[in-house]
Amino acid sequence: MRSILVLAASALLCGCALTQKIPVSTDPSGAAVHLDGALVCAATPCSVEMSTDQDHLLTILKDGYRQKDIPVRLAKASGGGKALSPDMVTVRLSKPGELDVRDPDSVIDTAVGMGIKVLGRVLEDAGRDGQQPKEDPWDKLGK
Repeated sequence: MRSILVLAASALLCGCALTQKIPVSTDPSGAAVHLDGALVCAATPCSVEMSTDQDHLLTILKDGYRQKDIPVRLAKASGGGKALSPDMVTVRLSKPGELDVRDPDSVIDTAVGMGIKVLGRVLEDAGRDGQQPKEDPWDKLGK
């Protein structure tokens, strides 16, 4: 018991926090938040308490919207200790197929989808007459 008190007192004196609360909000609200795979919040907005001894992964889920994964990493605090970053999470959730230029995952998925459509058109044209397509498939993209 005495060793626990000494450990707690030393943590307080050095300014070392063993956990940190990270506020999480989403647009739209009401998303579930998982910390390292375990449900910790049934509906946003909420605060998630995390240990400051390792990196974490927040997974945000809401029916009808794309999953959003947010890495939370250890960083040096201004007082020399450790803190988690980001210290606040605010996420705009997007629906599947919806392009949000601020979301790299959405942009990549859209670009890959467009590339697959173009490739499909090229292969379809080549299979129709057994020859290479006569027009540039990139011209069709805007049509």
